[in-house]
Amino acid sequence: MKMRLVVLNILSIVIFVFLTIPKLVGQNNDSLSLAKESQHFDFYSSNGDIKILDSLAIILENNYSRITNHLGIQIGKKINVKVYPNIKTFHVAINYPEAPDWVVGSCNGDELMMVSPMNPGSIHTYKSLMQVIVHEFVHVAVSYARGDKGWTAFPRWLSEGYAQYEAGQVNDYIRKSVKSSLIEKAPPTWAQLDSASIVEFGHMNGYGLSVTIVEFLVVTYGIDKLVLLIKETENIEIIYGLTKHALENQWIQYLKQEQIE
Repeated sequence: MKMRLVVLNILSIVIFVFLTIPKLVGQNNDSLSLAKESQHFDFYSSNGDIKILDSLAIILENNYSRITNHLGIQIGKKINVKVYPNIKTFHVAINYPEAPDWVVGSCNGDELMMVSPMNPGSIHTYKSLMQVIVHEFVHVAVSYARGDKGWTAFPRWLSEGYAQYEAGQVNDYIRKSVKSSLIEKAPPTWAQLDSASIVEFGHMNGYGLSVTIVEFLVVTYGIDKLVLLIKETENIEIIYGLTKHALENQWIQYLKQEQIE
């Protein structure tokens, strides 16, 4: 149970699937049909999940303007949201049938995909699935902010940290776990977080570390500089007026000095 809570609270239980797993060729989505439309999203689900779509629409629409305004973007089309009735069908849809149960959300281009909050599986909860879908939308919004630059040279810690930050997935438990880990050893460098594989990233507590990096940058320097960093990651030292090494040292001191009850 303790390990399950660690996974749930630290990993944020999201894999950036569209970067690492090819779209399933000829996947059968016949069981999902357009069941609800909102201002910015079209929702596809099975009949059994129709009743959850109002809640998903509310959470996404309530976060849509804040996230797009932060990034200074406009998305000129509706985003498809596909809700799968259980973990097994979701994993088949993302071409990852042997995925662990904590893989419950992904995005593929402009399409969001998730396990139904009505049937979250052994790791997740209804509440955490509601955060996951916002997390995945942030990835889509960032792709618009990046434009033609795409994901080339975009740090994993920034991608995952910002998505967690905007989805409200940082909490005192995560900050405390990261802070306490500093007692045992130095944290991975930002470069090590960026170069790690998805599995390595999870094992080194990359999700928890990444969201605290983003929180530190926002608290210390403001959201505007962070958004500029998202759009121009190559200019990090110009944007912050410091070397990356100096910023990393400031982040470590930020963690050590936090007062967490």
